[in-house]
Amino acid sequence: MVNSLRFGLWAVGIASAIILPLISALGFRTAFEHHVQQSSIAELEADLRFMTRGLKLENGEVVLVPKTLPDPRFEEPLSGLYWQIVDDKTQKIVRSGSLVTFTMALPDDILPLNTIHHHEIKGPDDADLLLLERRIPEGAKGKHSWRFAVAIDRGVLRGQVDAIMLDTTPVFILLGFGLLILTFVQGSMLMGPLNQASRALALVRAGRQQRLTDMVPNELERFARDFDELLDAGERQAREARERAADLAHSLRTPLAVLLARADEIEAVGQVSAATTIRDIVTGLEHRATRDLARANIHGPILGRIVEVSLAPIIHQITNALARTSTTENLTWDVQVDPDHKVRLDQSDLTELIGSLLDNARKWAKSRIKIATISDQISLRILIEDDGPGIEPHQRRMALSRGQKFDANLNGTGLGLTIAQEIVQAYGGSLDLSDGLLGGLRVTLELPHTNFGAGQTQLA
Repeated sequence: MVNSLRFGLWAVGIASAIILPLISALGFRTAFEHHVQQSSIAELEADLRFMTRGLKLENGEVVLVPKTLPDPRFEEPLSGLYWQIVDDKTQKIVRSGSLVTFTMALPDDILPLNTIHHHEIKGPDDADLLLLERRIPEGAKGKHSWRFAVAIDRGVLRGQVDAIMLDTTPVFILLGFGLLILTFVQGSMLMGPLNQASRALALVRAGRQQRLTDMVPNELERFARDFDELLDAGERQAREARERAADLAHSLRTPLAVLLARADEIEAVGQVSAATTIRDIVTGLEHRATRDLARANIHGPILGRIVEVSLAPIIHQITNALARTSTTENLTWDVQVDPDHKVRLDQSDLTELIGSLLDNARKWAKSRIKIATISDQISLRILIEDDGPGIEPHQRRMALSRGQKFDANLNGTGLGLTIAQEIVQAYGGSLDLSDGLLGGLRVTLELPHTNFGAGQTQLA
């Protein structure tokens, strides 16, 4: 089975451009051979009639006075056109000059008077001859008769056919090229709707269109409608899954709060170890529920929903909101984001991603947080760093894989970096932790390039 429509169309077109002209040429040759043979037979019959006029009545007797045929080839040696007359009574033979000394061996059969017979015999140089023969009597009941024969070399007939085929070969070649051009035009017409659908799908993938309907030809309208229904169903299922995860997380909070209260009661009566065990279990469940809820809220690259989002407005909005909190009043926010830089992320995912990383940097920074973007031909990088204590190299893997809290006095679950990494990976990017130029931690987000602006901002 051919998986490529374009390849299949061209294969059929090329085969047609070769086979059809070839079949046409063979059919034309067969028809022309038949025409040449029938025309030659008609001419030979006319020659026979002309030759029989050579019988003359002299002194009361019929004698033969051979007449020269109009075609000069009958007198040209071995030209391919021959005539011969045999006197049945005397066996005297009169022949054309083209036969030289050769005698055509007439078939030994009974010829009815005045009837033309066709024969295949061998001629000079063992050539195949098409021979016509007619027996003419002396009178109505005379016993004296003459056998008139005229023949043509089949090689002469083949030469005529070959000549006309040579002249018409360019016509069949042009026919083949015409079929190739027709195949190209037809293929372009057939592939046009598919190419249009492909471009429409690319727009949906790029986030420039929400759905395929009204963007494809009529022939693919049913496909577009079914595809859009799949997108709607996918969005609906994702939304329902997030809602169920949120409901589950909220439903767990009340029992967990009751358990913590029960742990306090148990500790108050002196069962410190049991209370500690209960708190550890509750803390683990809260951690797991929070992480699963955060995962459920990641929309991911859903077709028809992902659009190109400018980074600068989102980052400025988040930094302005964080700068107004009492704990960050003394922080300096250094934002160096090119206004032309865009990413193809769901806006809520982008807000969650940047927000969690900036909130994490806010908790650890002493006086300064810096955000910058760098774009090249391959990817876009978002760099966030602070002047806090940073994370030791041997602890960075644990910070990404476990959501570890390195300071129990700080609020939060320690899941900021982990959730950020899962969001970036959902879109085919990566997150890396390293030492920053400000002395603290640098978080580098790398996302696939999607025709961002040419401007670049380098870290100072």
